[in-house]
Amino acid sequence: MNARKLALITGASSGLGVALAEDLARRGYDLILTARSEAPLQDLAERLRQSLKVAVTVAASDLSVPGSVAGLAARLDGQGLQPSALIANAGFGINQPFVDHDPARLTAMLQLNIVSLSEMARVYGARMARAGSGHIMLVASIAAFQATPLLGAYGASKAFVLSLGEALHVELAPKVGVTVLCPGFMETGFGAVAGFNPNEMTRRTALPAAKVARIGVDAMLRGEAVVVAGGANKAMVAASRLIPRMTAARIAYKASGGGSFKR
Repeated sequence: MNARKLALITGASSGLGVALAEDLARRGYDLILTARSEAPLQDLAERLRQSLKVAVTVAASDLSVPGSVAGLAARLDGQGLQPSALIANAGFGINQPFVDHDPARLTAMLQLNIVSLSEMARVYGARMARAGSGHIMLVASIAAFQATPLLGAYGASKAFVLSLGEALHVELAPKVGVTVLCPGFMETGFGAVAGFNPNEMTRRTALPAAKVARIGVDAMLRGEAVVVAGGANKAMVAASRLIPRMTAARIAYKASGGGSFKR
């Protein structure tokens, strides 16, 4: 299995994670799938084995728990699995006033979106650098580019991902390519988990997860630093940079009634 390209995908049980797994499998990657829920991972793994004839390892892990990255890496080491690509996709959001966030859920979100993602990038980025090659994709959001009232902590976590990814793109070059994928709204399970109900304008900008995955993997393999998925999302990001940050935040808050800038 190590003789072939091997991608480790976090958050692979639903939504964009599934689309990324499918896209990479079509490109000839063997896969390691991880997420909190094992059953959907096993279903996806069996489907990809049958349809695309790739090797797929399932390694369920709750990356919102401290210490989970070290445990996952040790398990994969024990199986002799060394990924040549890391797709750090796992994440969730909370859509409500920040002061109303449940403390435990807020901590879990920050652990998953920031701490575990950073630990994954450090562990596997170091190994890829020693090996002399590799690819890392960090999944952020268009929420990374401006303040997002009612999704404030989520947006701030994605701003961290964007900044970290841009730094690593420089630090690890030219041996290891690092790309930050910034989607906008997609019709996945994210909104239900976050408590986010997008307005009609936001829904019209939605891209299928499969298209976002293809955009992201294409950009990763080309060695791009950052890619915003979709023309409408690129326009929103560009517009947010042309007006004062507090004005952009107030517009987003008023227009969405619940934070329209999100992954």
